Amino acid sequence: MRATFALTLLLGCLSGILAQQANIDSSVSKELVTDCLKENGVTPQDLADLQSGKVKAEDAKDNVKCSSQCILVKSGFMDSTGKLLTDKIKSYYANSNFKDVIEKDLDRCSVVKGANACDTAFKILSCFQAAN
Repeated sequence: MRATFALTLLLGCLSGILAQQANIDSSVSKELVTDCLKENGVTPQDLADLQSGKVKAEDAKDNVKCSSQCILVKSGFMDSTGKLLTDKIKSYYANSNFKDVIEKDLDRCSVVKGANACDTAFKILSCFQAAN
C-alpha cells in the first residue's frame, strides 16, 4: 500500500497516512495542515529540505516536529501531552478497509516516545510512514 498523505507536512511523508486512510475531506485536511504549518512557522524550504533529504528526519527542526503534533491533536488522534489516542483511532477506522493495517501499525508505533510531545508526534508519524 502506497501512502498518499497528500497533506503538506513533509510533503505527504508524515501525516498523510492518517488523512488518506481516514478518508478525511481533502480540503479540510489541507486546511488543518496549512494552519498547523503556519502556527509553527514551518517554511516551504523546511519541507523541501526534508523531502530532498538535505535535512534528515532525525535532524528536523522543532517547529516541524510541533507541526506534526498540531496535526495529530487537531485531528483528535493525540492529546496535548503527546499521548496517542489509540482507542479513538481504532474506533475511527473500525469500519474501514484499513482497520487491520491501522491496528498493526498502532501496535508498533504507539509505543514510540520522543524527548517531548512534539518529538513524540513526529516520531510516531515517521513510524507510520516507515510501515508503508
